[in-house]
This record gives sequence, C-alpha cells and structure tokens, in this order.
Amino acid sequence: MPAGFPDSLPISSERISRFRAERLGNVRPFNEFFDKDRISKPKGMGDIAQRLSYNLTHFQSNYIIIVLGLLIYCLITNFYLLLTIVFLIAGLNFIRKIPSDEPFVFHQYVFTQKQLYSGLIIISIPLLWISSAGSTIFWIVGASATLVLGHAAFLEPGIDNGFASADQV
Repeated sequence: MPAGFPDSLPISSERISRFRAERLGNVRPFNEFFDKDRISKPKGMGDIAQRLSYNLTHFQSNYIIIVLGLLIYCLITNFYLLLTIVFLIAGLNFIRKIPSDEPFVFHQYVFTQKQLYSGLIIISIPLLWISSAGSTIFWIVGASATLVLGHAAFLEPGIDNGFASADQV
C-alpha cells in the first residue's frame, strides 16, 4: 500500500492500531480453535447458551478474522462491487479534501461541496444496485452467523471455564 494510504482514509491510524491490539491481539491458536476432541452435540438450550457465552468471548478475534475473510472473499468474487467501493472511497476522499468554503470549478460549472456529495450519492445508488451490494451484505451476515454460531454452539468450553465457575460457588 502507498505510504499516504492510511492518511487518506477517514479512519485514523491510531484507531486502526488500537483495533489490531484490542481485537486481533488475542487470536487463539489454530489447534485450539479447531480442537476436534471438544466438538460435541449440546445437551439442550442451557448448554448451548453456556457454550455461546464462553466461546463468543474466548474466540472473538478468530471470529472477526472469519468475518473479514468472508468479506474479502465477496469482494474478490464480485469485481463490480469492488470497483464500486473503490469509486465511493475515492469520491468521498476527493470531496473531503476540497475546502468547504471554496466551490469546485469544472470547466464552466461551479459545484459546492453539498452538491458534490449529493451527486456522489445519486451515482452510487445505481452502482450499488447493479453490483448487488444488498444481497452481498445479507450473504456475509448469514454465512458469518452460521459459521460463528455453529462453531460456538458445538465446541465445548475449555477446561479453564470449569475452574472459573468453581471459584464462583
């Protein structure tokens, strides 16, 4: 990526580094995440609730990586959506860099910052429709929920969870 890439994003590099440290800093090892000895059918809804409660917090970073992987997969397989998102980010970045008190002059036409944002919205709605952004979002949500909740419901809590509940008694 170019050196000035993080500066051009609306998200600061400080927030990105904090996200990496807090959310992705405690990724569990592959053999712990896919431990086939701990996979079992839950006994009932109480067991499912206990497993979800433990696994969703314990493997939170791994689940974030799964969702990001599905998002990247969708962007790779839907090239029109990728181009639309690049167009939107570039357009928003271009408009953001224009001073708000100065109009943008293109040949003999003069546009204010509000008009440029409105034009970008008007152009982006059909582009997002054509690139099927809505169905992609629903696919990501459905696939993520199925994978994450399925994994969390069928993986037994670790041994450390038994010690934590015994201390509370």
